[in-house]
Amino acid sequence: MKKLLLIILLLLVLICGCTTTKEEKEIHAYVGAGMQKPMDEIGKLFEEKYGVKVKFDYAGSGYLYAKILATKEGDIFMPGAYFYVEKLKEKGYILKYANLTKHIPVIVVKKGNPKHIEGLKDLAKPNIKLAVGDEHIAIGRAFKKIMEKFGKDYPTLKEKIEKNIVVKGATVNQVLLYVAEGDADAGIVWKSSVTGYENKVDVIQIEPKYNVIKTVPIAILKTTKDKEDAEKFYNFVLTEGKKIFKKYGFEVIE
Repeated sequence: MKKLLLIILLLLVLICGCTTTKEEKEIHAYVGAGMQKPMDEIGKLFEEKYGVKVKFDYAGSGYLYAKILATKEGDIFMPGAYFYVEKLKEKGYILKYANLTKHIPVIVVKKGNPKHIEGLKDLAKPNIKLAVGDEHIAIGRAFKKIMEKFGKDYPTLKEKIEKNIVVKGATVNQVLLYVAEGDADAGIVWKSSVTGYENKVDVIQIEPKYNVIKTVPIAILKTTKDKEDAEKFYNFVLTEGKKIFKKYGFEVIE
């Protein structure tokens, strides 16, 4: 009986040994929430090609910036605006970076535009509920700069617009949902964020004189523990990734 049990144990050990696989390779990418759709697709294609999984951390750019400083970990950083890469570069965290695409702010309104919003001035109407990004994310910073430019020509209207803000989102996707679900009449989001929500919201262009278009970079962090795979992903996004960004409505930088 003891001999039989010993044989069974040996067989189990052999089976376990045969089924043990090599630990999966993985890199960690901090990415602005507004780029989740194209980056999820790019990540899957990259894993299929190179066998390296990409663990994405999606959030507002300011929160990701703070997380990098707090953890001192990660391989890739792709915020919604160059500002955050510039700040990390000053602190010695950036190995290399390149500009990839542009973020263009637009006004989104409920489908059918029931409040008849045609531009920034209409956001000052007394019956408008406005959603914007908070000051820690790229779209929130863009809105603030738009208001600074607009306020030079229309200081009174600027004050009225700011009084109409009823909610601030922690991500651009959250701001879009406030409008799509009817919690706000209008919101300021990236043009590319609207992809997939065309049946719930309409897009109103912001006057070029006041708009603030952001350059979106991708960077390799000096905290990377796998420089080779981080470099592969960086190059993959800048080459094969561009057509995917175009598919989702982004204006890529050639």
